[in-house]
Amino acid sequence: MAQESQRLAGDVAVVTGAASGLSRGIALKLARNGAVVACADLNATGAEETAQSIRAEGGDAFAVRIDIGDSADVKRAFKEVNDRTGKITILVNGAALIKFSPIETCTDEEWDQVVRVDLTGCFYTLREVHSYMKASGGGRIVQISSSSAKSGSSFGGPHYTASKGGVISLSKYAARRWVKDNIRVTTICPGISNTPLGNHPDSPRKIEDFVKDIPMGRVAEPEDIAGVVLFLVSDESRYVTGITVDVNGGREVYGN
Repeated sequence: MAQESQRLAGDVAVVTGAASGLSRGIALKLARNGAVVACADLNATGAEETAQSIRAEGGDAFAVRIDIGDSADVKRAFKEVNDRTGKITILVNGAALIKFSPIETCTDEEWDQVVRVDLTGCFYTLREVHSYMKASGGGRIVQISSSSAKSGSSFGGPHYTASKGGVISLSKYAARRWVKDNIRVTTICPGISNTPLGNHPDSPRKIEDFVKDIPMGRVAEPEDIAGVVLFLVSDESRYVTGITVDVNGGREVYGN
């Protein structure tokens, strides 16, 4: 796909989870609109493949290995990006881990593992990026939550649902606190999507089961979410912060 616009020219974006799924689509979208994109993921090979795809289209991107559940590694990765580019102006937190055990059988270890990636990882990255964005004169942060956070769906297990609910609250806190620093923070709650996570082999429900309950008659594609992210990190949304946007094809709740 050819370059779409230059509305993000001069921006440097870090996209976590960029090796696959929604985050890969978001990384491609931001690059197609002029941003330099750091494709950050624990899967370094997948992150490099996304970066290569961007460069093949004429965009500017590079891969960064990151374990967002490790505060020291988050610090190292963000410093690596800033040292390479001189600034960070956009962060999209899309990295996620999902497990499907119900609350009755969820172990302590599994709970800790999922919460550490899906919620604590967002805390680590927000805490780390603040100084870089402030030094850059401001920035925009988009956190990817889930419709499960609002509906209480058991689709992803108690740890996933609780973590994604925490992401919404964390975003609101950061948005209120950092507005003085010209940093806007928003959240997206996608519905079920045509991604490796949405098609996870351990899921108790198949992706086709959800379509009948979606007014638009299909699940989300990465491009559907990426378009909303583009709006939220562009000047078109310059008077927007602290909000949560549902992107679910018209379905108000996620289901059971």
